[in-house]
Amino acid sequence: MSKQVGFTLIELVIAIAIFALLGLASWTLFDGVVRMQQGTMAHERELRGLQRAVAVIERDVLHITEQPIVLEHAALHLQRSHWRNPLDQPRSERQALTYRLDSGTLWRESRGEGTLILQRQKLLGDVRQLSWRLYDGQTGWHNDGSVKAPQALELQVSAGRFEAIRRVLLLPGVLP
Repeated sequence: MSKQVGFTLIELVIAIAIFALLGLASWTLFDGVVRMQQGTMAHERELRGLQRAVAVIERDVLHITEQPIVLEHAALHLQRSHWRNPLDQPRSERQALTYRLDSGTLWRESRGEGTLILQRQKLLGDVRQLSWRLYDGQTGWHNDGSVKAPQALELQVSAGRFEAIRRVLLLPGVLP
């Protein structure tokens, strides 16, 4: 009687099928992890862009002058001064600023005092909705420029994956 040495053809086919299924399951798992990572990174980029845009607006509002804030449809006009230069010294000139929504992009337009040069900076893309409101302690929130001495500015924006992000900024000289 001879003893069988090795594997039969059926045993080899079953082993190959098991390894193929393991490989397919591993590939599916790997593909899912890669897609999840890409989605998370895209979400993080959009959140960082939104945070950056709001930080720029907040910085400008902190240096607003006594000049009136003007609200128009999808635009905000204000003047700022006393921001720091690269040597950390305050500047004395004023700067006219406009935040404008144009074709789904939020732009920051600035013009220095006594100059005709307009600088345009893209703040945020994929903006679906943008609104501004001013708060007066006596009459409440207003969507127009009828507030003479506003105490707060509200920004509401929907951009990218984010819906109705609302930020209320106290204007200088207002104590919480």
